[in-house]
Amino acid sequence: MRRLVSRLAGALLIIAGIIGLGLSLAGLIVGLPALGAAEQTLDRRLTDLDQALSAVADGLRIADDSLSGAAGTITAIETTVRSSGQAISDTLPTIDRIGILIGEDIPRTIRSTRQTLESARETARVADAILGAISRTGLLGNVYNPEVPLNQAIQQVSDSLSPLPASLSSVRDRLTVTGANLRRIGANTEEVAEQIARINASFRDARRVIDQYQTLVTDLRTDLTALRAALPAWFGIARIMLAILALWFALAQIALFAQGLTLWRRS
Repeated sequence: MRRLVSRLAGALLIIAGIIGLGLSLAGLIVGLPALGAAEQTLDRRLTDLDQALSAVADGLRIADDSLSGAAGTITAIETTVRSSGQAISDTLPTIDRIGILIGEDIPRTIRSTRQTLESARETARVADAILGAISRTGLLGNVYNPEVPLNQAIQQVSDSLSPLPASLSSVRDRLTVTGANLRRIGANTEEVAEQIARINASFRDARRVIDQYQTLVTDLRTDLTALRAALPAWFGIARIMLAILALWFALAQIALFAQGLTLWRRS
């Protein structure tokens, strides 16, 4: 009975050793190509990922160039709008001064001139009367009989100045309206300039975000390059470890086989 058990145990150990040795050889035969295929697959995936990141980097660069050009255009527009607003602001005092000149100073001068002409007309009327009287006495060689007496000529000049204040007042009213419109335009222009400045700030923020993404993509591509360079070494180590493990397992199976053979022979 003991010999039967011993022979049975020996047979089982021999079979287990043979099976284990076959498994270790199969592990080498299957594992080494599998590691090679895994290395190639992983390398292809990393290559595809690097190409995708390269496309992303190109897209980010194009977006950054576009935003840079747009920001330059927006800056130029902002400068133009602010310059226009400043020109309007600089023009307003001149318009106000012209309005005062036309609406107050010149009408005041015209009124003063008409008063002066009125005094001159009276003086001219007296002079005309005296010259006419002297002419009628025959003391003057020539008869004093002008087509338009001097006082009437002065009156005509005064009358021609009469409608000017009203006309100038109308001009001043139009200048006042123009000034008010320009002030509104100036305020609107400044508001537009501020809105454009906010848009430009948004462009700068977007470019900062793109710069961060570009840095991230560059770092990722650097890591991928290092990983692809390290793949052969890592899979080489994996192959060596697989071979060592298979050899160790094979030696263990050989030991089992030898022990089983010994039991078989002793029985």
